[in-house]
Amino acid sequence: MALLLSVSLVLAALAYTQAWVYNNFDNCLNFFYKNQVPSGFQGVALPDLFDKDDKNLPDLIKRSDLGSPAYICQTYNNIVRFATLYDRGRLMPLYSAYIMEVKPENVPSLCSRPKNFQSEPQLAYRALKKGDMTADASKVLSDYNDQKKIDQTDRMKKNQAKYLLKTSQSGKSDYEKIQDYDKGHLNPCGHHSAHQDKLTATFTYTNVVPMIKEMNNKIWSQYEVKMIDISRSCDNMYVIVGIVPGNVRVQGSRLYPPAYVWNAYCCVKGGGPFQSGAALAENVKKSQIQTFTIEEFQKKLEKLLDVYHTIELFENNCKR
Repeated sequence: MALLLSVSLVLAALAYTQAWVYNNFDNCLNFFYKNQVPSGFQGVALPDLFDKDDKNLPDLIKRSDLGSPAYICQTYNNIVRFATLYDRGRLMPLYSAYIMEVKPENVPSLCSRPKNFQSEPQLAYRALKKGDMTADASKVLSDYNDQKKIDQTDRMKKNQAKYLLKTSQSGKSDYEKIQDYDKGHLNPCGHHSAHQDKLTATFTYTNVVPMIKEMNNKIWSQYEVKMIDISRSCDNMYVIVGIVPGNVRVQGSRLYPPAYVWNAYCCVKGGGPFQSGAALAENVKKSQIQTFTIEEFQKKLEKLLDVYHTIELFENNCKR
């Protein structure tokens, strides 16, 4: 999404983003309608990037720490801001779930991207405390190694911070190699109130995927604006934005851009479901938005993901 931020917000984006990485979403269920996590995504995420014999596994990482997908309660300044289902094998989110915070009358200034996006050190070291999460992820990991007296010399490169980050998530160098693609937000900055922390929290590599620039800046950005208008009649709008993973790696990069990007929402008014819908766009230059009912889209998504489980994005399909 095309975004514009004040100078102070850009600087704040270099501060610190925290993440709680778990085996479930129990600590951030409030971002899902009626606290129900989407079901049917078993088997979609790929395994982590380490060898099966664990010979390249860093000294402080246990195999049990590397469940894929990872469940991230995305936290900034000690407040959980949204939830992300993260694919360790593809180094990108499968979906992010959040609550729409703006109405047409209070849309924040458009947000410009900070120079540096955040990384999540806890994806590498689960034992890190949330207070240890900073924009300088390499320093966090290196300092933790020093604290635990872990060898980080060149003969033990597997313990070095740059290796830990590279094997746990994408980074700046990955996106520099794919010039036709943006760091496309799943949870967009523009869907949150003009509070510095809320906007900044979306600028993390665990909330972006490679989106074709033309698609991201035109039809997908336009649909994100339309979502704000749809929210006009809602007391609360629960949103899930996700991907259908792609199978073609960009030459010279580690990343496999998504084949499709999708959006589903559940609008609540007067204590119950009021409106719902979904949208799908192919991640190509001349893309178009397709819209669906929730039930239609869930069937479509099952086919696109090639899963044998029933997908349910919202409790009772966001119906009364």
